[in-house]
Amino acid sequence: MQDEKKTSDAGDGRENGTENECFFITEKIKKRPKSKKQIALDVCGVVLSAVLFGMVASLVFVWLSPKLEKMVQGEESPEVVVFPEDENGESNIQNNPVVSPTLTQKPVVNVLEKEFGTQDYHNLYNQIYQVADSVKKSLVTVVTVSSDVDWLNIPYENEAEGSGVVIADNGIEYLVLTDQSIIQGVEEINVVFVTGEQVEATLKRQDRNTGIAVLAVDKKSLKAANLEKIQPIALGNSNMLQLGNPVIAVGSPLGTSDSVLSGNITSLKTFSDTDDYHFPLIQTDMLGSVNGNGVLLNLNGQVIGIYTRELSKASEHGTVTAYTISELKKIIEKLSNDQSVAYLGVKSREVSSKDMEKYHMPSGMGIVNVTMDSPAMRAGLQSGDIITKIQGKEIRTRRDLENTIGEYESGQNIKITAMRPANDKYVEIEFEVTMGVTD
Repeated sequence: MQDEKKTSDAGDGRENGTENECFFITEKIKKRPKSKKQIALDVCGVVLSAVLFGMVASLVFVWLSPKLEKMVQGEESPEVVVFPEDENGESNIQNNPVVSPTLTQKPVVNVLEKEFGTQDYHNLYNQIYQVADSVKKSLVTVVTVSSDVDWLNIPYENEAEGSGVVIADNGIEYLVLTDQSIIQGVEEINVVFVTGEQVEATLKRQDRNTGIAVLAVDKKSLKAANLEKIQPIALGNSNMLQLGNPVIAVGSPLGTSDSVLSGNITSLKTFSDTDDYHFPLIQTDMLGSVNGNGVLLNLNGQVIGIYTRELSKASEHGTVTAYTISELKKIIEKLSNDQSVAYLGVKSREVSSKDMEKYHMPSGMGIVNVTMDSPAMRAGLQSGDIITKIQGKEIRTRRDLENTIGEYESGQNIKITAMRPANDKYVEIEFEVTMGVTD
């Protein structure tokens, strides 16, 4: 038994409690060396992969580069157009005004200093029409295209035209002021510049109250050589006008493009009552067409009035009648900067001191009429209410009301405070109004 145990211990490989180490023979397998042909193929594969990677990277870079540049630098944005308000009757002349060289060198013939002969009469009108000629760089023809069908139900395209004037250059576009009725319901708008070049235009904004609209023409759509031949017109100060002042109507006063009329101011005391605004008008002795539209100029070639087809049709004697430019500058500025003209929808008048004393009425703007389905009607304002505050700002005069409304855009919510007559006294009521738009 002892011999078997010893044999068993020896068979386990253990001696005196110590385990014997086991050694194994290991074999290392080497890869077969590559042939020269295989090495050449591998090199070609690497080079081809590098070329393909480079081409793909280049294409991706070309595609992404402009997008990344726009993300970093932002889209090119137009400059803000500003027409400073005319104050205290001071003349407001833009940079590089369009002024007739002849008029700056010698004055119009003074008939009081010498006998006025036929040659003087000829010279006088020559100088007047030179003013009209000096603003041709600013005048454009607006051509519109619309589709219709005849009595046989055959479709056809209808072309119409009116006039416009370049009022600003925002660095990206030329902005053209025109008559809203010309572009109403059309499918295509084109502008023909003094160079004869015709390009497509887009509607920037329009204002239903005055019947004016601003179009935008991308400068890149024009030939580079023609850009220097186009010049925005200068806006003058209509607050300086007096009865008898000579004026010139350009655009299409006779219903056709490039027609010109000259005459004098006959009245400055008529007004156009529209929703929210009370626009003063310039009446002249020039007989125009009911289809006429354009601008009135002073003898310095500055715009002092804007006349539309609606005004021409409404003229009692068929004479050229225009809105004063100073009253429209802020509206034109908004339209030029692609902003809406806020709309409340009331016709109102100032409460006079006599009314305040006699009827104990509060100071403010008394509502004469509220337009159907207007923001004012939806908010609950009524005829007879007297507007005293808008957003906490005191409203005492027509100018207060118009300037305050002009500060807002469509969609904005404002708080209007009004006094309403009730049982021989006035009760204060506040209205929440969401401003509308006049386009």
